[in-house]
Amino acid sequence: MLANLKKTMSSLEIAQITGKRHADLLRDIRKMEVAWEKIAKRKFAFSEYKDSTGRKQPMYELTKRECLYIGTKFNDEERAKLVLRWEELETQRQLSPAEQLLYNAQLLVQQEKKIQEHDERILQLEAKSTTRPQTFTIAGYATLNGIKMPLKLASNLGRKASRLCKMENIIPDEIPDPRFGMVKSYPVEILEEVFNDILVN
Repeated sequence: MLANLKKTMSSLEIAQITGKRHADLLRDIRKMEVAWEKIAKRKFAFSEYKDSTGRKQPMYELTKRECLYIGTKFNDEERAKLVLRWEELETQRQLSPAEQLLYNAQLLVQQEKKIQEHDERILQLEAKSTTRPQTFTIAGYATLNGIKMPLKLASNLGRKASRLCKMENIIPDEIPDPRFGMVKSYPVEILEEVFNDILVN
């Protein structure tokens, strides 16, 4: 019966269907909400979910009409996937609470995997984007050596590398970073010394 069918789709699910990063989709939805509120006289339903660390993260719960409105900004393939998913929802039974919880968890895992892959691609670009041979950013050198690099540790190692460069009268290169603007790139011999304790351990 129609009354038992799912009436909304979360932005998390839309991101998974279309292959978009959830953070990027949320940004686009917020931009489009302004015009929707002006015409439809209501905002999109705002909700939350818990990520793998237990922290609450924002998401939207959108009706079919709202989804199709958001889909006007998608490319043809993404829009087709969204339409077909709604067709599936309208012909299937309502999930039980336990099934819905499992489904949401699976979506969350897939979305976080996409985020991780995206971040790894950025780090690989950092490693390759050098202004002269054998110079790398802190994050790029860590990636090449399979080292996890928290932001605080990267900052500390960067200061150490800068001090060593100053002592050796070396001027570090600077390269563009998609997250932090311009970042310094150091010669391998400097990085080997900076990372020595980490690589030994």
